[in-house]
Amino acid sequence: MSSDWEHGGFGIYVHWPFCEAKCPYCDFNSHVVREIDQLRWLRAYLSEIERYGRELPGRVVSCVFFGGGTPSLMNPDIVAGVIDKIKATWPVANDLEVTLEANPSSVEAGRFRAYQEGGVSRISMGVQALNDPDLRRLGRIHNVKEA
Repeated sequence: MSSDWEHGGFGIYVHWPFCEAKCPYCDFNSHVVREIDQLRWLRAYLSEIERYGRELPGRVVSCVFFGGGTPSLMNPDIVAGVIDKIKATWPVANDLEVTLEANPSSVEAGRFRAYQEGGVSRISMGVQALNDPDLRRLGRIHNVKEA
């Protein structure tokens, strides 16, 4: 990779600020809501990608990270739409890594298959602890067995 930061590769962070429950230790911008207009969020993400694409043309994307919140609550087609827009806006590295954060309580095989089909290559699982008393103290909604 080039040492010239203006022309070298870069990573993209996509923030999904919604969770099933707010953990007491969390100070990230995250919220618990009943309904999310995911298509509105997709439009906003696409608009921001276009804007950054104009400001940073020709950069090579080496990684994309969907963080939050709980990005595994995103509809897989929204995730795929963001990935497709990134790939249409910038060249991507041959070994592009696309990571999506998930919680054990938001895992469903069909959904994860759709994330993979949409371009996600890695899951970052938020377990936080491997014993039930600590998980309860941390406000996690899963238990050790589910993790």
